[in-house]
Amino acid sequence: MRKALILTRDFPPLVTSGASRAWKFASNLVTIGWEPIVIAPPSIATMEATMPSGSNRIDALHRTGPDVDAAKLEPCDRCALLHGRPVEALRPFSAKVTGLFRDNSDGAVWEKNASILVERQLAENPDIDLLYAQGPPLEPLELALETARKHSLTVVLDITSPLDPAMPAPGTTSSSTEAKAEERILLSGVPMITPTRALKEYYLKKYLGRLEYGAMSIVPHAFDATHPAFKPRGSKGPSLTMRIALLAEEVSRSELKALFSGLESWVKSDGIRSGDIELTIFGEGAPEIARRAARSPLKTLLVLDEEGGIGKQFENCRNADVFCALLGRTPANTCAIPDRMVDALGMGVPLCAILPDGVAAKMVMEAGGVTAAAGDAGAIAGLFRSVYSAWRTDALQRPPADLVQRHAIGAVIQELTRAIAWQYLR
Repeated sequence: MRKALILTRDFPPLVTSGASRAWKFASNLVTIGWEPIVIAPPSIATMEATMPSGSNRIDALHRTGPDVDAAKLEPCDRCALLHGRPVEALRPFSAKVTGLFRDNSDGAVWEKNASILVERQLAENPDIDLLYAQGPPLEPLELALETARKHSLTVVLDITSPLDPAMPAPGTTSSSTEAKAEERILLSGVPMITPTRALKEYYLKKYLGRLEYGAMSIVPHAFDATHPAFKPRGSKGPSLTMRIALLAEEVSRSELKALFSGLESWVKSDGIRSGDIELTIFGEGAPEIARRAARSPLKTLLVLDEEGGIGKQFENCRNADVFCALLGRTPANTCAIPDRMVDALGMGVPLCAILPDGVAAKMVMEAGGVTAAAGDAGAIAGLFRSVYSAWRTDALQRPPADLVQRHAIGAVIQELTRAIAWQYLR
């Protein structure tokens, strides 16, 4: 069996879309004849037991550092850690004194340690002939290009979201570090994959005439139904409580204010009482929602999961009557789909979302769900009113089978196969 070396700074127990994607691809490469060797960031000591498990184990998993001890962290810091954000409490004392701590310091440490592991694995496994690297962050992509040049390896870069998060309009120049790195990587001449057509089209317009159309393939996010969370639920009797799983990404203060204003308006106008609904909130934005909820009349309706791992997030989706995504109005959110939304889709959970217009909104509409614009309190109230009314009349629409099938890991891994084959044919 051929071997593939996978470089990523996002891997479980992290709960980012990149972490889920890298894990699902790595654990299913064996189905297309590749043995994965993963070089991943440090784990979190207290969460190793919650590492997700599908039908295929990843035996060759190498971490770039010792486990992070998160036992004494506050819930908001554990949430930040799980979402790949710098955590002030974990700064070395010397860095606190000298002010040397930078957002990219973890990346520099990862790259230094990963480069050592890469050379060791290539020496011990001469049959490695594929290098898969995922970004952002940038370090795995840059290390992959450097390694491929040194060792003449086939390489596929997985660009999961904009490398320059500002996403300047095509034709706009920028001298930022991210912009320079993006141009260097995108025009490196190696094949790339991306989760959405919107992101591919953005790059083709931005690098018009310089980026070859066929150099970037669309390999969407997938759900892996072999995970225990995807087993069919037993039949349950009628419930008096509608359960909503709300994945909250980072949003602005005004968008958060609109969320609470919309929810409070709906609850008041429809006479919603404690026990009528249960809104479980998780994700990167959960700690900020928790702080605001403490002063809100909604607090009796909310369940805050500020620090759940992937297993816990799967459970939130599995137990829900409706899945809702809250995405801020950023350029990146117009061309990205949260991986947990795809998991909820695979579980057959009805979808709705509060978000800017873009590919995630399109998926919700294809699934028969409803959307509201982020920051629009009236539309948010209308969304929840519509969903609650449909639930009470047993009229919630589950995702259609053809949409679900397009995101099943078996179908998606074949798209990855074609992307790899294209690299071999070049």
